[in-house]
Amino acid sequence: MANSKQQRVVLFSLLILFSVALTACAVASASDEEIEGSWESSAHADAESRSFTRWNDEDPPEIPANCAKCHSTHGYLDFLGADGSSPGQVDQPAPLGTTIECEACHNDVTKEKDSAVVPSGLKLTDLGKEASCIECHQGRASSLQLNEAIEGLPPDALHEDLSMPNIHNNPAGATFHGTLAKGGGEYPNQSYMEQFYHNFDTCISCHDAHTLQVRVENCSACHLGANTIEAVRDIRLSNVDYDGDGDTTEGISGEIETMAEKLLLTIRLYPLTAEGVEAIEFDGRFVDQAGENYATWTPRLLQAAYNYQYADKDPGSYSHNPRYIVQLLYDSISDLGGSTRGMTRP
Repeated sequence: MANSKQQRVVLFSLLILFSVALTACAVASASDEEIEGSWESSAHADAESRSFTRWNDEDPPEIPANCAKCHSTHGYLDFLGADGSSPGQVDQPAPLGTTIECEACHNDVTKEKDSAVVPSGLKLTDLGKEASCIECHQGRASSLQLNEAIEGLPPDALHEDLSMPNIHNNPAGATFHGTLAKGGGEYPNQSYMEQFYHNFDTCISCHDAHTLQVRVENCSACHLGANTIEAVRDIRLSNVDYDGDGDTTEGISGEIETMAEKLLLTIRLYPLTAEGVEAIEFDGRFVDQAGENYATWTPRLLQAAYNYQYADKDPGSYSHNPRYIVQLLYDSISDLGGSTRGMTRP
């Protein structure tokens, strides 16, 4: 029996490697025109996107240095030092008018680049070509910034000078590396999932480097029928009922969604038991009843809300590192006093 299982594992691994190799060959043989066409269909090329236009009406109309790294080709080349400036920082605002163009990722510096520093301060190494992906898809906050904000404060006391660390958007790279990157608000005395090894260990083994779309054909090599994004969301790797709803047939994405809903409900109920804490709502960000940025935080509430927002900002977490996200959601519900009856922590 053991030999049979080992044979299946080897076979699945070979199927995946074969699928990835075919994809790599297809990319290598694509013409410049085909590659450019693929890029033009991606979010990196969307010149009308707010990601590249939000500064058009500013005075002066330029991309600030702290945004330019990920929102312009000029800024990323500045960060790399590929323009002759000091590497590892953006020295000046970037002019408007670029997206993430070919030369941002194809230059002499990125040929050698294989590491990236994430918000927790950890330097991820041996990344290969995905180093540039992680530079911008890592979020802008981590357990480090959260712990600095709440360290030494009574957990349920109101502290009006507290504010939510700015996760910003899409911390996929940090999620993938789990507790190594510490993108989530990890609780002390708990263990957390490290990198999610799933036969795919880079961003571009799952995502097309130019269209940015998920290569679902790689998923279907092992998960029969998973040939659309909707079908990929239905994949689950175990029969454990993490969210406690009794359904062990839904995809892991469904488990995460239910746990996130339970956490949000627990967050909304917490002000009923905490003195001075106002009602809280979530509308892409946490707000008070007047729709203004939420301001009456306690450390306990801030950490749980950070984790909810972290999960919300990474819609692909079910694939990037599902167990890490489930651990964060479970611990947040528990710490905030919500019921975890029937739920399972990985």
